Amino acid sequence: MKTGKTSKEEILAVCRRMVADKGLSALNMRAVAEASHIALGTLYNYFTDKDELLLAAVESVWKDIFHSERKCESVASFPEYIGCLFDSVREGAVAYPDFFAAHSVVMTHAQKGTAKNTMEQYFDHIKHGMLGALKADPRVSPDAFSSVLTEAALIDFVVDQMLLMLSRGETSGAVLSEILCKVLYR
Repeated sequence: MKTGKTSKEEILAVCRRMVADKGLSALNMRAVAEASHIALGTLYNYFTDKDELLLAAVESVWKDIFHSERKCESVASFPEYIGCLFDSVREGAVAYPDFFAAHSVVMTHAQKGTAKNTMEQYFDHIKHGMLGALKADPRVSPDAFSSVLTEAALIDFVVDQMLLMLSRGETSGAVLSEILCKVLYR
């Protein structure tokens, strides 16, 4: 048993290691308390139930996966940004095997409103970064967008395609980057 104070972040770091090593299904209150070297009752001071723990763990993994997106901010073009972001997420998928498939199951069984809100926050964050990269790209043709193909619609399409590509196990975002070049740089 740990005698010093444990922080919520330390517990979430243990959760991330467990998810990386054993998958989301390995997370339960007793296993996390044991791996964190704290009493089960102490863990309940941080998380009221397993659903709350799972949601926090999923959020923590997403943060870990996307924290490296900052390295993408230095690339010059939007297609390069998307390629960099795809690589970052793919690396996260390698670090957390089966996370992308398993987290959707967790989100289905967990508190639906909270789970949906958490996911929307992450995707909004990702989309905001993409939109910033798109607007900062000086090579984008002024007539690349229309009333149907808006900047927001393109960002939604790119996110959907990235998730689809990752779910199929694709290792490169080169095709998506090439499509973006053809659409944006007329």
